[in-house]
Amino acid sequence: MTQILRLNSTSKLRQGILRLVLGGSLICAAAPIGSVLAAPEEMATQSFGNFQNVELTTVIEAVAKLSGHNFVIDPRVKGKVTLIAPQGMHPDALYQTLLSVLSVHGYVAVDADGVTKIVPANMAKDQLPYRNNRETSEDWVTEVLDVSNVEATKLVAILRPLVAREGHLVGLAESNRLIITDTVANIRRIKSILRKVDVNNYGQFEVIQIEHAPADDLAKTVKGLIPKNQGGTDVTIAADERSNRIILTGDEQKRMMMRALLAELDVPTSSEGRVQVIYLRYAKATDIVQVLQKIASNQSLAQSGLGADEGAQSAPDTAVSQPDSNDKAPAAVGGTTVLMNDSKQLKERISIEADERMNALIISAPTQIVSALKEVIRQLDIRRAQVLIEAIFVEVSEDRAANLGVEWGVFGEQGAGLINFSGTLPTLIGNVGNPLAQAAALGSGVNFAAGQYNGNNGWAAFLKALNSDSASNILATPSLLTLDNEEAEILVGREVPFQTGSYTSTATSVTNPFSTIERKNVGLSLKVKPQINEGDEIYLEIDQEVSDVIPKGEAVDIQTTKRQIKTRVIVGDGNVVVLGGLIDEKETQVDSKVPGLGDIPGLGALFRSTDSSRQKTNLMVFLRPVIVRDNLKSDFYSRQKYNMIFDEQQRILQLPQRSWIKPGLRPQLPQYQEWRNDNATVAPVDTPAASAPIAPKAAPTQAPIESESSGFGDSYDAFYDF
Repeated sequence: MTQILRLNSTSKLRQGILRLVLGGSLICAAAPIGSVLAAPEEMATQSFGNFQNVELTTVIEAVAKLSGHNFVIDPRVKGKVTLIAPQGMHPDALYQTLLSVLSVHGYVAVDADGVTKIVPANMAKDQLPYRNNRETSEDWVTEVLDVSNVEATKLVAILRPLVAREGHLVGLAESNRLIITDTVANIRRIKSILRKVDVNNYGQFEVIQIEHAPADDLAKTVKGLIPKNQGGTDVTIAADERSNRIILTGDEQKRMMMRALLAELDVPTSSEGRVQVIYLRYAKATDIVQVLQKIASNQSLAQSGLGADEGAQSAPDTAVSQPDSNDKAPAAVGGTTVLMNDSKQLKERISIEADERMNALIISAPTQIVSALKEVIRQLDIRRAQVLIEAIFVEVSEDRAANLGVEWGVFGEQGAGLINFSGTLPTLIGNVGNPLAQAAALGSGVNFAAGQYNGNNGWAAFLKALNSDSASNILATPSLLTLDNEEAEILVGREVPFQTGSYTSTATSVTNPFSTIERKNVGLSLKVKPQINEGDEIYLEIDQEVSDVIPKGEAVDIQTTKRQIKTRVIVGDGNVVVLGGLIDEKETQVDSKVPGLGDIPGLGALFRSTDSSRQKTNLMVFLRPVIVRDNLKSDFYSRQKYNMIFDEQQRILQLPQRSWIKPGLRPQLPQYQEWRNDNATVAPVDTPAASAPIAPKAAPTQAPIESESSGFGDSYDAFYDF
């Protein structure tokens, strides 16, 4: 017979009783079916009857008798119901009717191991089994749903309103799954919705080539036409500026609409191109225009369907084709001719001009070529690094040059090279740190040596040491600042006339001789072309020359001496390269005599003498290149040079003033920062490397100094007269 068990929540032995009752139910179930339950045909014809305001448990008992289900009723299941049912209901329909009655009153039926538990709906999720194939539409179950293309945690907020109030929905981010507790019918409905939401729109995409307009502009226009309330999952639009293409992803129908819209917008304009003016910041327009013209030519060949090599070869192929060929060669030749014509027409539409006055480029070309050229300009128009080259030209006597050596020392872990003169020459920079007791003696025939100074004051100390040595003659100390990979030149000397030919005209009775003269530079010249390599190594092309005029003697024309070095070296940033070995030999003859007596013929030899001497000097060139990448470093070296002059002036001003100098004519330089502020358009600030340098104001024009003044450059000659 059918068993109905009411649970008493206060009974401590309810679980044991439940086992006994269930056992009895199983025993009864083992009895002949005919003795317990009526046959299905009888059950189908049995009258269920109508219930008017009866206890819910009474209805459950009636359903249990007619359907054969075993029910376990929770003590919290209470209430009165009214049920009107037709005659002759099938047991399955009768059970479904009971489930609907329970749902209306906030209760659910949970199947577990052949027993149907009737519990409050809010307790259902604690006792529900995982779904199987025997549930009906009103049964409560727990099911795990897989999500493939959308984040499960985002779907929780969308699907939660669709779940029953007593149901449960949670998303697992790790496995991208949903766990749902609800009726079978509602879960079926949610799964149907999930299939439409969980779609891979981004797996379907297409690329559209834009021919006549900028792809990024078209993409922005089309995006503006999509209503924001439609969401962003239907179709996505992205532009590739490099290839001037648009990428569409999303639903096929929406992509078809966007494809048609883009085709309507991608139409040629009246000018068949765009004209743009691009202002350059650092590059020179006349230099960069040549590069762009070559790139534009290659781009035009590529767009016409030919590569650069193919376009060059297609014309000869067309010329040698025979008209009487019976194969398909003429068709191929004709196609090539069309491509070449297209390329020619495209080239005619491309124009790149440079405006030197504004340092700008004017480009007229199809949109895709303009986009490609703009990217090239962006990469070329950058601030170039500069190289400051400090040089010392010094003549050292042969005796002193033989004692020249190089010693290497270390400041901590930084490693700095220090150059010393050993022997009789004064020490330029003392050894510090842990010097390596190795000295490479550089004799009079030295060709090359390299060293490095630690810090910026070593160069000034080295220069002072050379200047203070009587056996060293400093010829010049030039400084050159030039752009990377640009040649710089400095010349200190004079123009000397050289006779290149002579001619005497006798066309008339009067002889008219004349000579042709060519003036040449004689003195000290330095040409340097730096190139910054990887790792701040500087490649230097050096052309150094020292020339001088020698006494005429017995020569008919002017004679000069010339000492020249042409070399290529690689030096680290801030290191010093030494070039030497240019020896000059001077012979002097001094005649001494006693006035009057030395001129007596014969006996005069007793009262006069002749002394001859020879002196050899070694020309050495010290070069120190420093990389200057931004305004801060440029200002640092400018300040350093200015302070050297300022300190020297302060030293001279401490000397006793000569009586013949008018008081107030000794000019006084201002401090560097004060002078910089007075000569700048704006207050000095630390500008980044990409910013343009601040242009100084033009120096005011002043009349000759009549009174006291402290301006830089005032009474410049008077400064050096004393």
